[in-house]
Amino acid sequence: MENTNQANLTQNSPKPRSPAQIAASRANGAKSKGPVTPEGKAISAQNAERHGIFASICTIQGEAPELFASLIADLYETWTPTDEHERALVDTMAMALWRRTRIAALESAGINLQLAKSEIQNPETTHHYLAITSLAEESRSFELLNRYEARFTRMYERAARSLMAYRKFRQQELAALETAPTPADPPSADAPPTPEPETKNEKNEPKPTLTRPTGRGARRLRRWQKRHPAPQTNTKTAEPHH
Repeated sequence: MENTNQANLTQNSPKPRSPAQIAASRANGAKSKGPVTPEGKAISAQNAERHGIFASICTIQGEAPELFASLIADLYETWTPTDEHERALVDTMAMALWRRTRIAALESAGINLQLAKSEIQNPETTHHYLAITSLAEESRSFELLNRYEARFTRMYERAARSLMAYRKFRQQELAALETAPTPADPPSADAPPTPEPETKNEKNEPKPTLTRPTGRGARRLRRWQKRHPAPQTNTKTAEPHH
């Protein structure tokens, strides 16, 4: 039984890349000359070592670590992570894709095992349906696999959204730094002093002319003053009596 399961897992090992994607990757690899600078070569070697270590951790017995390394290398080529945070998110995306494909392989292995129990030589769609139905009735393995598949799909999508949001935030920060005003340079010692602004002499300025109020209340006040003139004081001094 164990040998049969390992054979099924090997036959259904995760193969995330289609033939068209493989051909496109080879064409792009033929055009690209790879990193030229010493820094680029060092980063490329570090990524290859990282992919190998990560593949040995994420793959199980019966799976091919080189396929996982190829998957994560393709994701690195697509997303081109620039720092450790972005690399961690791309690693999460690769792990989610690999584990989701593993779930599909386990489903296929379960159906094939159920068909082998029925000893059908050339199974058809009806036999597949009966195998799936019997598996669902006998155990909750299919329900569990479906939950895992949805979980890994959400994991991939969440990591992709986080990566895009992080890059958008960084772009906004860079744009804010570019548009920020630069502080003015202090004046040098040889520069002439800045002339002070001239102050106006308010004493020599002409005074504003007063305008006579023309409102209704002002007109009534002037008419009342005409009808009731103020008493004039006698400025002549009285002659002294002898």
